Amino acid sequence: MLIAIPERPGWLRESALAAAPGRSLPLRQLDFALACGCTMVLAVGDAGAPEAEALRREARAAGVPLHFAADAHGLLGQLGTADELLLVAARLLPESAEAVEALASGPNVLVLPAEPGIDAGFERIDGQRAWAGAALIPGGLIERLAELPRESDAPAALLRIALQARVPERPLSEGAMEEGSWSIVPHGPAAFAPGENWRRRQLRGAQPHQATRRLAQAILGRSRALRADPRTVATFYAAAALLLAGGVALAWFGWPATGLALMAPAGLAGMIASLLARIGAGPFGRPRRSRWRPDPLLAGALDVALLAGGALAIQGAWLGRLFPPLVLLIALHMRSAAERPRALAVLSDRMVLALVLAASAALGLAQPAIMLLALAFLLGDGFDGRFKPQR
Repeated sequence: MLIAIPERPGWLRESALAAAPGRSLPLRQLDFALACGCTMVLAVGDAGAPEAEALRREARAAGVPLHFAADAHGLLGQLGTADELLLVAARLLPESAEAVEALASGPNVLVLPAEPGIDAGFERIDGQRAWAGAALIPGGLIERLAELPRESDAPAALLRIALQARVPERPLSEGAMEEGSWSIVPHGPAAFAPGENWRRRQLRGAQPHQATRRLAQAILGRSRALRADPRTVATFYAAAALLLAGGVALAWFGWPATGLALMAPAGLAGMIASLLARIGAGPFGRPRRSRWRPDPLLAGALDVALLAGGALAIQGAWLGRLFPPLVLLIALHMRSAAERPRALAVLSDRMVLALVLAASAALGLAQPAIMLLALAFLLGDGFDGRFKPQR
């Protein structure tokens, strides 16, 4: 794969927050290249730029060798005739799975109709076609750069060389461009438009009953200040953990209603962290290797906190206090929320459940409320046609 580092490295830092939140364009392009199966990266530009160092670090983490060249002639001798080179435009933000499939079919130049392609910022080839910003070309063609000046724009030169060599062309559907999954990022304030589209695409998929996720998506969809970087993600996970600990502590010291209410924003903070991590990774991003996975851990911690808060909201002996919330949690885990009737699915959302339990505790009705909820889930799961009486 060939990545070009533009002469204005500061623009890449801007684009990391604007066009492709959480990661700069070269890193997004690296993710795309890895999804296409690339095993080596060639980069043209200043090897000492901060963006180049970030690219070097990510390539090393992916186990892919990275070679820098100061100019077009520095690429000579890097590939053999049996190799293939993935070529991408410098400002291409690649997100389309269709493009991955198209490039997997063998050497080809992705093209778009001239008029809509040029209007979207793609390079014109002729009156009928525009380059879609990506191509897979035979590696031997890179040696033809020796016939051009050293300071030539390597991606543009290789595109012309590929067209002259009659590398097959393959059209990319306009749908990928129209929905924003395949775009050229503009300079200046206009760069924020692709970033907003990026967020919207990564935040799809909430079901009607997923109240916590829908609220988190609404918050992220309206806030540019929340960045999809590892530090912000870690901050929200830490906030969720602190809110859970504070909720259990308040319940322990005699404020169960307040403690349970505090568990609702804990679930929301965890969901925001999860969605920010998803935005940062994008469609082709690789999950970071870790010994622990925060989402399942946080979900388990939230259930334990609700169990503790529910038990502390009930009066009497510990066995009688633990039993109702324990049955409720077991009933919640018997089936997925998507398989339940709408009302029960909404109640199984932990943020909603925490608020319901907090309200019942404030009214002194924690025990009957928990028992009724557990009964509702058990009956709802048992009498929907799945379990039939034996004859």
